[in-house]
Amino acid sequence: MSTKGRGQRVGELLRQEIAGMLTKGLKDPRIGFVSVMSVEMSKDLHYATVNVSLYGSEKERKSSLIALQNSAGWVRREIGRNVRLRFTPEIRFRTDGTLDNVYALEKVFDEIREEREGGSMIRIGLPAVLEELKSSNSFLITSHVSPDGDAVGSMLALRHFLVALGKHDITCMLSDPIPKVYTTLPGASDIKAPSDKIPDYDLAVVVDVARFDRVGDVAQHIPADKKILIIDHHLEENPDGTSGFIDASYAATGEIIVELFNEAAKSMSPEAARCAYVAQVTDTGGYRYSNTNARSHRIAAILLDAGVEHAEICADVFECTSRAKILLLRLMLDRMTFRCDGRIATSYVSTKDVEEAGGKKEDLNGLVNFLRNIEGVVAGILFNGVDGSITKASVRSDKTFNAAEFLKEFGGGGHAAAAGVTIEEPLKSVMERVLTRMDTCVGAEKA
Repeated sequence: MSTKGRGQRVGELLRQEIAGMLTKGLKDPRIGFVSVMSVEMSKDLHYATVNVSLYGSEKERKSSLIALQNSAGWVRREIGRNVRLRFTPEIRFRTDGTLDNVYALEKVFDEIREEREGGSMIRIGLPAVLEELKSSNSFLITSHVSPDGDAVGSMLALRHFLVALGKHDITCMLSDPIPKVYTTLPGASDIKAPSDKIPDYDLAVVVDVARFDRVGDVAQHIPADKKILIIDHHLEENPDGTSGFIDASYAATGEIIVELFNEAAKSMSPEAARCAYVAQVTDTGGYRYSNTNARSHRIAAILLDAGVEHAEICADVFECTSRAKILLLRLMLDRMTFRCDGRIATSYVSTKDVEEAGGKKEDLNGLVNFLRNIEGVVAGILFNGVDGSITKASVRSDKTFNAAEFLKEFGGGGHAAAAGVTIEEPLKSVMERVLTRMDTCVGAEKA
């Protein structure tokens, strides 16, 4: 065994241990925002130089460094207590300016402090997301109820990314079963249900959604004191989570995962690329929706270069329709009505309709698009009576009507052109209330 190889392993072990101490153990108020970048071991392993990035003003950084140097003895004792080594090394702290060139530190972390004081989620950039993932050893990854292609694809793409980082203690869990069309994605068979027992983990990662009330029964596996990282592309004013990256300019959360591969300088395996491609191609409607941009096509090129079979995936996702879905489509169109001089198209289905058609919840996916695609329609809205007291509504719209903004007052959200909401009221009352409001909004847009 080479001394160099052992030194690297010991250094990485100490990096993880010290990073944990900074998060949980060190209470010195002089220590601000600190990231442990690396630990360099001397040849005899008797000295450990801890390279840290310090954030804030110059005065704050100096204060943090002095406090860290003063804590070196305590850190060494804790390492001796928690880590099995022949000799507990002397600890030295040294500043590392690596991240200074990546972040606009003064501005970004001033904003972080302000948000932390307000009790909201700390918004971080992709480099900080990468560091958060690197500094954790075990993970729970989840997404929203009624998972779509982006939820499943981005979750599994993130799993492959973590494996590329050398992480292997990863649990993927969803509240609802994944649609049949996504069951062949690499890693899909390993997705757990909320009823399954899972091992403890360091970090919970929630993708493609930023609110805990939308992860369903998986929430029971995420205690209040657990660190939670959000990765999402939906418009959300008050996201949950400890920290997170939310950017609505991305067409899909899967695109953000591709950016993480680039940030970490990791090549994408064909398996990871397939998952990310499904995430992107479904949320862009095969690159037809208004959220598609130049970056989407650049990312698609990266995924194709990684070995994605475009025609095969699109055939599986867009061209295979169940008999039950066709029956539900016919029923929806039979019930369709128009409002506001044909600018609103609306219809409804129920859980009973799905059962009588021999279908599943997933067979409702995409039906609302048929309402939106009618000539002259500004907004299509499909109501789903889940049971006697719960109703879901899906809205698809053109660029003149903001679906997410409209549904916000009902507790919903999503994208400007595609949004949804779940309301604890019977179907009839929800339809009356939402459509009355929509009449007013679309009428105002027309005026």
